[in-house]
Amino acid sequence: MNSNLETVILGKRVRLSPRQKAGLKGFTIGEKIAYRFFDGEYQGVSLLFVKPKGDNPTPRECDITGRRLSGITGLPSVFILHPGPTYERQRLMDKGVYFIMSEKYAFLPMVVALEKTANRKKATVLTPVAQFLLLYHLEVGSIEGLSAHEIAPLVPYSYASVTLGITCLTDLGLCEKLQQGQRNKAAHFEQKGAELWKQARPYLQSPIARIVYCDRLNVTDAPICGINALAHYTMLNSESEQMVMMTKDEYNQAKKADLIENENNYDGHVAIEIWKYPVVSKGHPQWVDKLSLAISLKDDDDPRVEKEVERLISEMTWMD
Repeated sequence: MNSNLETVILGKRVRLSPRQKAGLKGFTIGEKIAYRFFDGEYQGVSLLFVKPKGDNPTPRECDITGRRLSGITGLPSVFILHPGPTYERQRLMDKGVYFIMSEKYAFLPMVVALEKTANRKKATVLTPVAQFLLLYHLEVGSIEGLSAHEIAPLVPYSYASVTLGITCLTDLGLCEKLQQGQRNKAAHFEQKGAELWKQARPYLQSPIARIVYCDRLNVTDAPICGINALAHYTMLNSESEQMVMMTKDEYNQAKKADLIENENNYDGHVAIEIWKYPVVSKGHPQWVDKLSLAISLKDDDDPRVEKEVERLISEMTWMD
């Protein structure tokens, strides 16, 4: 780490600029006494660098301070720390604190993720995160004009994942990144509602990773999916078989807790769809969201299902 307003991230030198007094609005007196603040940019991402004037703060203090400062500035907070023991670095990582500790150690999963996109191929289909963001925008609440940092608290994904998701949407021409102020970039959708849905349809992927069956599932809050969810939203009759969805993590947890009885890959009283992303919702819904449901049933050959899926889409209330 140099003293001439530079730091090193992944072997690359990053210039730092002392944050001006006007940029410290909202910072507490204690924070101004304890830290020095710098602005810097890496891989096109603006970062707030926080350097203690004395000894390293505790991981808990870094966590609380970093989240507060990020909320004020809209920028990821990165602590520039003095060299410390392994257990201190581990505690910082466990709490999700971004930090640089000498030139040897750094925890910047967001930056690492973005680094991997430098020489990447452009997306040809929607990733699970990108599809979730698009459907959230259409079904739950508009993300028009929001930066990745503003979107992340609204969805079950990290800042890094949201950034990559927006990049995927941009690759496919579904979204643009517009400059917002001096440092942030905001998501902008040229098309709206049904037109955006129509534009996205060639790139949509089924949310279902795989389906397993069991005789009994001792889980009460798994959202209903498949034909039974379609029956809830339309005039179709439901099936006697229970149909629910879980994310991979939820499925693994249920399996580890022995909540799935007589699981197999062929048949059972309960069909479990293991999804690539969570239900697009603000809370814990009883039913999967309409657009993900429509995508999951797009290859169903039953004319009744096809008709009701079309009805489902035609009656959508778009949220953008």
